[in-house]
Amino acid sequence: MRINPFVFGITVLAVFLGVILSFQAAGVWSVSGKTTSDGAVQPSVEDVSTIKGWMTLEQISTVYNVPLSEIVAQFSLPADTPVSAAIKDLESDTFSAEELRAWLESRMAPVESGAAGVPTPQDTPIPAALPTEHVAPEKTITGKTTFQDLLDWNVSEETIRQIIGGDLPAMTTLIKDYAVQNGLEFSTLKTALQSEVDKTR
Repeated sequence: MRINPFVFGITVLAVFLGVILSFQAAGVWSVSGKTTSDGAVQPSVEDVSTIKGWMTLEQISTVYNVPLSEIVAQFSLPADTPVSAAIKDLESDTFSAEELRAWLESRMAPVESGAAGVPTPQDTPIPAALPTEHVAPEKTITGKTTFQDLLDWNVSEETIRQIIGGDLPAMTTLIKDYAVQNGLEFSTLKTALQSEVDKTR
């Protein structure tokens, strides 16, 4: 029996594509990421979409520089989860390859804004304080004002304690630093304390 060459070609192509699609669906075939010297496919650090379900937590931890403990804590995985575990084998209501990609992408974005954002609480008062210190009237609270300055301006210790809600720190402590260390708004403390300073004028 002679097979029509056209039909034979279509059959071979269909089988070939079927095998590739089956492997991709099973997470065995990957056309993204990068290949290491030993032939292993790794996700791309620049593109989280290259993360596949068959990849292990060890690969993710290494490529994206994320401690395994952080991944485990973020997605409520078992504490004894091995680094060799594949992502698809750990899928649950709280964890999947898609959620891992989204988390890593959001985690990488704050690194940039965080680098610029961490100094922000300090940068914001400093430019505001430096120019105003030269032109600020006497007895004006700035970023450089200490608790000793308040006492020198005749604000009583009791009044200061009531405003800051605790005992006085070392007299040389900057009010701004005290606010940051105790999770308080410097602007709020400044307003309340300045009101007391103004009463002594």
